[in-house]
Amino acid sequence: MHTLQQPRFSLGQISFLLFSAHLFIQSQPVLADNTQAITQTSTQTTTVSTSQVATPTTNQPARDAALIQQLVTAGIQPLYRELQQQSQQLTQTSTEFCSTPTLENFQKLRTAWGETLLAWQRTDLLLFGPAIAEQLDFQINFAPPKKQIIKNLLASDQAISQADIVAAGVGAQGLSSLEYVLFDREQTIEQFLAQFQETQGSIRCSYVQAVSALLEQKITQLSKAWLETDSTKFFTRNQEVIDLLIGKSYQTLEKINLKKIRLPFGMMDEKQLSHPYELEAWRSGYSFKTIQANIEGISRVFIDGGFLAWIDKTFPNDGTKLAVSAFEKQLKDLTQMQLPAGDPFTVVEQNIESPARRELIERCRGLEMGIKRQLAIITQAQLGFNDNDGD
Repeated sequence: MHTLQQPRFSLGQISFLLFSAHLFIQSQPVLADNTQAITQTSTQTTTVSTSQVATPTTNQPARDAALIQQLVTAGIQPLYRELQQQSQQLTQTSTEFCSTPTLENFQKLRTAWGETLLAWQRTDLLLFGPAIAEQLDFQINFAPPKKQIIKNLLASDQAISQADIVAAGVGAQGLSSLEYVLFDREQTIEQFLAQFQETQGSIRCSYVQAVSALLEQKITQLSKAWLETDSTKFFTRNQEVIDLLIGKSYQTLEKINLKKIRLPFGMMDEKQLSHPYELEAWRSGYSFKTIQANIEGISRVFIDGGFLAWIDKTFPNDGTKLAVSAFEKQLKDLTQMQLPAGDPFTVVEQNIESPARRELIERCRGLEMGIKRQLAIITQAQLGFNDNDGD
């Protein structure tokens, strides 16, 4: 047994950390229900012993068909169905805008892009199987975009085709590339719109249409793998379900905390200097929304897909029940919380403090620790290779 110094947490939710005699859980930062008045303190943590974890029920099959069916049909498929619909809407909206490049249509195009981005972010924990086959995830959202490649394409004197986009590579494809040509923090929306109405406007529009159409094709290819086949086959046994969902959710939460919060907020900088350009989707102002969308995806797979309920049933233990209940509440609270007001880039650049900013940081950290120190131990999940190592 050893002790570690951890971030401070709320007294209002200390009960979240009190497990039964069957399971001693490491403490973590958790927020009180009233997040406007967070009382904080520090504590030491205790290492969990796997000998204290409940064993699965003896009549549990190696492959729970009912779990996998609910997981796929109620948790995963709706996310991909929505993603496919949003990408279709984006393609249609880009066509309408390029036909009539008005301010109203430009705003609709930006909104359609944002809704597609958020729908993609909700599938972040599903980056396995079909999502990584043929590197579809890179083709859908490679970031950051290769600006010089895109500029070279836009300098063309001929309309840009899908073949041109494919030949240019993933750095000129997908959602991040579209953000680059649809948003600019240095210009008003009217000034930026003018670029689509000038001499080279038709070239710029052809790029947007080609990228949108190719993006829809890739998303449709991915979605069909889950929607038009017996996608329950992607899970061959219960432990595979556990390892994939616990492992990928942990990677999503760790990515949120490391790359979407700590790095841009300067929490990893010795001088505490902020790095707003490290924010995801900083041009469009969707940085905080992408975090919430990531959590929404986990919530819908874990809750709607029945995964948390299955853990509670399969590993019967008072500690399990408390951990599952607390994690579910944290998911719901974060998906419903009010995000920090204002443009995320400005919030980070000017280090604007607010209760909502502190709440977002603490809730995201609490969820990551809930996976690592509670659910992963209860289910004996193999967290496996960490995609966020960058190796």
